[in-house]
Amino acid sequence: MTTDPRHIRISDYDYPLPDARIAQEPCTPRDAAKLLVWDRGSLQDLGVRDAPDVVAQWGPYRLVVNEARVVPARIFIPRPSGEGHFELFYLDAEGLSVEQAMAETSTLRAWCKVRPSKKWKDGVLLVHECGLTASRLAQRDGESLVEFRWSSGQTWAQILGEVGRIPLPPYMHRADTEADRDRYQSVFARHEGSVAAPTASLHWTPEMMDRWRQVCADTQAVTLHVGAGTFQPVSADAVGDHHMHAEEVVVGRAVIESLADGLPVLAMGTTAARTLESLYWWALEWQRSGTMPSYVDQWAPYSELLVDGSLPQGAELTVSGSSGQGAELLVSGSSARGQAATGSDSLDPEVCALFAWTARELKERGQDVVSFRTALIIAPGYSYHVVNALITNFHQPQSTLLLLIAAGLGTEWRRIYEHALANDYRFLSYGDANLYRF
Repeated sequence: MTTDPRHIRISDYDYPLPDARIAQEPCTPRDAAKLLVWDRGSLQDLGVRDAPDVVAQWGPYRLVVNEARVVPARIFIPRPSGEGHFELFYLDAEGLSVEQAMAETSTLRAWCKVRPSKKWKDGVLLVHECGLTASRLAQRDGESLVEFRWSSGQTWAQILGEVGRIPLPPYMHRADTEADRDRYQSVFARHEGSVAAPTASLHWTPEMMDRWRQVCADTQAVTLHVGAGTFQPVSADAVGDHHMHAEEVVVGRAVIESLADGLPVLAMGTTAARTLESLYWWALEWQRSGTMPSYVDQWAPYSELLVDGSLPQGAELTVSGSSGQGAELLVSGSSARGQAATGSDSLDPEVCALFAWTARELKERGQDVVSFRTALIIAPGYSYHVVNALITNFHQPQSTLLLLIAAGLGTEWRRIYEHALANDYRFLSYGDANLYRF
C-alpha cells in the first residue's frame, strides 16, 4: 500500500544546512554556477554551461520556462512619529488578477505583511513622500488588508518600481542592492507580479538561452506568479496539516496544443513544473465536470484516497521500483507515463489526448489564454504526468520544494544533497543548480 502524502513526517525531509553554504550573492557571470546532474541514479559534477549538452544526449525534449517577473514588493513608509519606518510587503491584490492589479492607476486593496504590525494603530494613515497613502482595513493570519491610494496616474507596477525594494528571501542576511534588481530576475522575465524569483531561471544568459533553443526540439513559456509562501518551511509535523499557498497561473492555448504531441518535457524550475502538473489536474477536472475550474486544490491528485491512506475498491495502484524512485501512486484512474512500458520519455497518450481535448475546447471558445490559481502540493506519492526532467536549485530543509523534488527522486534526494554538501555546492536562491531526469 502506498503512503498518503498527508501522513508524511516533514522531519524525514530535514538535513543540516550550515549558514555558510547559503549563497548570499549570485555567481558572476550568471552561467558560472556549478551543476549537479542526476540521471536516473548516476551523479555527475558539471557547470550550468554544460546543461544543454547533457539534455542533447537524451534526445528531443521540450523546454518550458516561467516568464514571471519579480516586482519590488517591499514598501517602506515613515511612521507618523518620524521615528523609523513601517515595512509593507505587498503579497497579493484583493479580488483582482495579478495583471489587473499591476495595471491599477489610483487605488488598490492588497494583502501585505506589515512590520512592525503592532505599532500601526487603528485609523492611522501612512503617507509616503511620493504621495502614496496606505490605510489598514483588516487583519487575518498575520497579514493585513491595506488600501493604497495615489494620484500620479502611474500604474501599480510603476509605483512599486519607484518606491519598492527587491524582496530578497529572508535567508539572505543582507539588504538588497541596486544590482539585485537585475540579478534577482531572469533574462526572459516578462510578466510583472511575482514577489519571489523562479530561481532556476537566474543562471541563464541570453547566449545560453540561444543554446537551449538550439538543443531543444521546442521551447515554451508559462507564467506562475511566485508568492512569498515559497519561502515558508512546513511547520506542521505532518504534511497533511500544512496549508499550501495558492499562486496564479497563466498558460497560453499554444502551450497546451504543443503538449499534445507528447514530446518529453524539461521544466526550468519548480515553478514551471508546478504549473505544468497543475495544468494537467485543471484540464482533467474540466473534462470530468464540464465546468472550467478556477482553482486547483492542494490535494486534487489524492482525492480518491481514503483517510487511512488506502485506495477505494476499483482504483489502481502501480508500484515502480526504477532507479531509487520508489513507490508511485497512480491516482484518479489515469495511467502512468508510458516510459516504463515503452522505454520512451514521451508523455503518456492519455495525457496527450487530454491536452488535445483542452486545446480544442479553448479554440472553440475563442480563448487564447487560461488563468487559474493553484495550491497543488507535489510530494512523495505523487506521479508526475507532464514533467520528465527538471532544472532547479538546492532547496531548504523541510520545505514543500524539497518534497516536490523527492516526489521524482524518491530517497535519492538525500544522497544528492549529501554529495552537494560534501563538494562545496552553494545552496538556495543564488546558489548552484541541479539537473534531474526522473
